[in-house]
Amino acid sequence: MIRKGLMLLAALVVLYLTYLGIRIWQERADVGPKIDRIIATADANELALPKSRVDALLKVEDPTFWTNKGIDLSTPGAGMTSLSQALGKRIFFNGFEPGLAKGELMALTRFALYPQVSKERTLQAFVASAYLGTHRGREVIGYADGAQTWFGKPLEQLTDDEYLGLIAIQLAPDRLKPGRDDTGRAERVRRIKRLLASQCEPSGLRDVQLDGCDQ
Repeated sequence: MIRKGLMLLAALVVLYLTYLGIRIWQERADVGPKIDRIIATADANELALPKSRVDALLKVEDPTFWTNKGIDLSTPGAGMTSLSQALGKRIFFNGFEPGLAKGELMALTRFALYPQVSKERTLQAFVASAYLGTHRGREVIGYADGAQTWFGKPLEQLTDDEYLGLIAIQLAPDRLKPGRDDTGRAERVRRIKRLLASQCEPSGLRDVQLDGCDQ
């Protein structure tokens, strides 16, 4: 009985790995055009964020973005989802759900997105496609849409605090969006500002709340 169970498990593993290999092969061919379509429809200011604002985004969302291979499971504050993986959720899945799909996401990010798409284009596509909550039944997608929807102005006209507010929203878009939990968003912005000023450090990999900056 145990032997049959092990054989069944082994067969399932082989089937899953075969499926995953096929998906990676398919996505390696498709991911470039998918990214091209996102960038082609992006707001010009999403494609030309000032370096200081890019640095702020990456310090919070993916500190090792420029050097990692789409996955970072060691840097304090990075959490379990890198910027590349966050983009992968949108381009590889129709409604990503945690669970087994997490392993699939990591594999697709590492072996399809990372080898096929430059870091610069990955960043541009992320900024242009980031989910920033819903407004009147409509998804707010991308930083330009977020700036106009939540702050009533173009992305390039945001104050530093407003821009950090967009970064803050990403942790929990439908909870931290303006008009929902303004106190929580303001507190997250405060923690982000302390992090950017090198006044604190996340307490560990999973400290995406920046509790290490709660002083």
